[in-house]
Amino acid sequence: MRKKHAFFAGVCSMIVICSAAMMLQHLEWIGFVSGGISIIGFVMSGVLMGVWTSGEETRAAYHSETKEHRMWRLDTAFLVMTFALPHMAAVIFYIFMQIIDFN
Repeated sequence: MRKKHAFFAGVCSMIVICSAAMMLQHLEWIGFVSGGISIIGFVMSGVLMGVWTSGEETRAAYHSETKEHRMWRLDTAFLVMTFALPHMAAVIFYIFMQIIDFN
């Protein structure tokens, strides 16, 4: 259920950002704000999952944390990425619209 809420919150915040950018006629805000949110979400998720650690650090972390902490860390990483997905989609759509506009 929390995954649905994170995705819904991401969609709602993406709609607010895109609507504000369109109403104020500053479409580059979609790329800046949603792009920033998606990059921050991607980096936070990677840090929480331990993507940028070596094998030695991963083994040390695995043996020094409890199962509950590991599950919390992975669940939080998944929720952050789920929140960032709609923003990534908005940025990709914005980039494609810019490419089409230039041709």
